Amino acid sequence: MSKPDTQIDDVQLVARLKQRDKSALEELVHVHGAKMYGVALQFMRNESDAREVMQDALVSIWNKIGSFEGKSAFTSWIYRVTANAGLMALRKKKRRENDISLDAVGSDDDDAPLPALQLSDKRPLPDKVAMTGELGEQVRAAIDQLPEPYRVAVLLRDVEELPMAEVMQETGLSEPALKSRLHRARLALREALLPYLNGQDIQKS
Repeated sequence: MSKPDTQIDDVQLVARLKQRDKSALEELVHVHGAKMYGVALQFMRNESDAREVMQDALVSIWNKIGSFEGKSAFTSWIYRVTANAGLMALRKKKRRENDISLDAVGSDDDDAPLPALQLSDKRPLPDKVAMTGELGEQVRAAIDQLPEPYRVAVLLRDVEELPMAEVMQETGLSEPALKSRLHRARLALREALLPYLNGQDIQKS
């Protein structure tokens, strides 16, 4: 299916949802469910919680579809709704003892390193982490290993590509604190990806 065809189908899907056609919700799951689940899984890191988040997102889509004005792509909107459902679920979920809480992060000073962060390589991280193929899988796996506050910041800003102001609102962080958290998270991702990227360079040489 070509991109224009997909866009046309989404326009029709939105119209049916606004008409309260429940079969359109089933079609939404068929067409976009896999990506929605992937977004939910990145936030929750386990299948059971991800399924619950996806259900919450579907309820939100059904209830909020009237507010969708078509100024952005429908896919972007539903993935943002899913990301927001994941963020809300994380807020409600009791953090395990080995997680780093938002309070424990403190002021996010650049001098406070992430655990085991020893990075001297200056190679930049790919500027868009929502990519396909083997590198995309490596990036997603690295994101999954980040402590929760850093993972959420990267998912909202770099994966879902929300504006800084919106991420600040969702996380309750000031702009300097958010920038610092993103900086440190990206450094951790670079470190996690170095073995893979160095292996690729060896193969090409």
